[in-house]
Amino acid sequence: MGLLDLLFRGRTPSNCEVLPDRIWLTADAKYAGIAKEAAERANSDTVAILLVAHFRDVLARLEEFEPEGVDVPIQAVLANNLTPDLAASLRLDESSTIDIIVGERHPLLSVDERLEEFARSFPCRCRLSCHVSLDDPVLKVFSSGWVKEMLGKLGMKEDEAIESEMVVRRINGAQRKIESQAIGNVDANSAAEWLEKNCPGW
Repeated sequence: MGLLDLLFRGRTPSNCEVLPDRIWLTADAKYAGIAKEAAERANSDTVAILLVAHFRDVLARLEEFEPEGVDVPIQAVLANNLTPDLAASLRLDESSTIDIIVGERHPLLSVDERLEEFARSFPCRCRLSCHVSLDDPVLKVFSSGWVKEMLGKLGMKEDEAIESEMVVRRINGAQRKIESQAIGNVDANSAAEWLEKNCPGW
């Protein structure tokens, strides 16, 4: 029996809203954008906010977020630690709303897809969003600087984010290419280290 079956056995699938990726020029801008979104969500109808990272370096940045005057619980967590106990501790019911804000894309598309399946399986309304930056290792696999140069020419500023289906398609394409060539899925502290261990030569 899988994790999702253990968490939500016999329950109706949730109403999960998967928001478009927010794409930032730099990592610092990305984390500032995540903090802003979390603060906004905390003042909405949400009952809990999970800040999710695939790797420990991103988790460390998410753990730095200390909102003021926020009554809603906000927890930074590794995607691998999304457990039945954690879900149960949130005390969710069908009338609840939860926000899951992800701080990066995993090099493997299948891992991101499992995270989305987890979000869709909550017994309540769930909003799932993902923030990426052009500094992220997964984006560097395909961008080689051309995306940042293009966006700069278009006048995009560091404190602005875009939502681009084209860039998301390129991210997914890079993830599929990595998945086809990866020699394993050895744990790592960062996406860059993961690529070194599992895709030598990237």
